[in-house]
Amino acid sequence: MNNLLLSAALCGALLAGGISPAWSDEHENFTLNLKNTDIHSLIATVSKQTGKNFVIDPRVKAKVTVVSAEPMDADQLYQVFLSVLQVHGYSAVPTGDLIKIVPDVTAKQGPVPILGADRRATDQLVTQVVPIVNVPAAQLVPILRPLVPQQGHLAAYAATNSLIITDRAANIGRLSDIIKRIDRPDNAA
Repeated sequence: MNNLLLSAALCGALLAGGISPAWSDEHENFTLNLKNTDIHSLIATVSKQTGKNFVIDPRVKAKVTVVSAEPMDADQLYQVFLSVLQVHGYSAVPTGDLIKIVPDVTAKQGPVPILGADRRATDQLVTQVVPIVNVPAAQLVPILRPLVPQQGHLAAYAATNSLIITDRAANIGRLSDIIKRIDRPDNAA
C-alpha cells in the first residue's frame, strides 16, 4: 500500500512537471522544479531519488516552491531538500536507518548528529563541542548567543572549558570561525 502511494505521488509530481530527470552515463541527475507543491510529495521524491527512509511528524505541513536551473545528483538534491526544510521551519534528524522530519523547535532535543572535523556547510541540524583554549568559554556565550537562532542551542561547559553548540552545520562553521578569531592568547584574561 505504501509503495502504491509513493508511486502515485511520484507519478503525480512527474506529470505536473515537478521533477525533470536528466540522465547521464555515470549517475542520475535531476532538475527539480516545484510550485506550491505539498511538502509530502517532495519528501516522497527525495526518498525515491536518494534511497533514504523518512518518518514525518504529523505537524509537518507546507506548500513548497523549488526552482532548479541545473541538474543535481542525489547528494545535491538532499542538500536542496534540507534547505527547503529549513525555510519552512523543519529539520531532518537522522536516527539509525531513518530520518525524522520534525519542527525545528523539537529537533534540537532529539538525537542530533555530532559534527566532527570533516564538517561541511549544510543545513543539517548538528551538535558540535568546541574546545576553548585561551578564554573562559562562559565569556563567549553572551557574544555568540545572538548569532544562534531560536531552534539552536549554545552552552558553556566549564569542566572542559568548551562550548556545546546545536545548530545548522553551516552556522556552526561560521561560529567556529568567529571563535577562532576571539580565542587567541592575546585575549586571555
